Amino acid sequence: MRRLLLLRPEEKREELKIECAEIINFPILRLVEDDFSLNDLNFDTFIFTSKFAYISFKRRVGKSIDEILKGRRIIAIGEKTASAIDFESEIPEKQNWKGIVEMVRRGERVLIVRSRDGNRNLPLELEKRGAFVKTLDIYHAERMESGFEKLCSMFASGSIDAIIFSSGLIAESFFSLFEKYCVKKDLLPKLLVSLGEETSNKLREFNVNFIEVKKPDISMAVREVCNYFMEKFNNM
Repeated sequence: MRRLLLLRPEEKREELKIECAEIINFPILRLVEDDFSLNDLNFDTFIFTSKFAYISFKRRVGKSIDEILKGRRIIAIGEKTASAIDFESEIPEKQNWKGIVEMVRRGERVLIVRSRDGNRNLPLELEKRGAFVKTLDIYHAERMESGFEKLCSMFASGSIDAIIFSSGLIAESFFSLFEKYCVKKDLLPKLLVSLGEETSNKLREFNVNFIEVKKPDISMAVREVCNYFMEKFNNM
């Protein structure tokens, strides 16, 4: 059975049961809520760029969530985010920031609820389309270093067959810690998997080979890895 390393924020641990692989969750980031105030609620559209963004927003506005969001247009960046939202929401065909840009109209008043580390292109491109845009940064990510030396040992022993990167920030954090803690730099598994275009763009900065899963779906990424090793075995 293949062993796959899944890099996720601590709050987004994925308990997956896949017959072809053992999933090793490693929390490389911790999500920390930031203070915010909502003085202006005069928006046509609320955009949530992650599941945690909505959960955090809902928890802190409390019962006012109905008054704030009822009857408003809500856009979720992807299916996982939409699944957490208690109101009807729209999902872009391309489940990324570029897909959201294509959905917003000129003159639309938009509030983006997101991480402080979020993609800076989204508000800029929406403004270029003629939308009135405000961002609400309600949390940020902190790097977690605890246990990374153990990962280096697992790489050295060859006990990890593949790594799945679920965001560009995770890729950046991983390679920073890899450089700091792993003495030998040729220890990485041969198979690295990227979820989506933004993650792939960040991985290219580190000059590594990888395969990209177009849809930001962990289960799909795991199946891609299983298929990769199955084809490799069949071609032996």
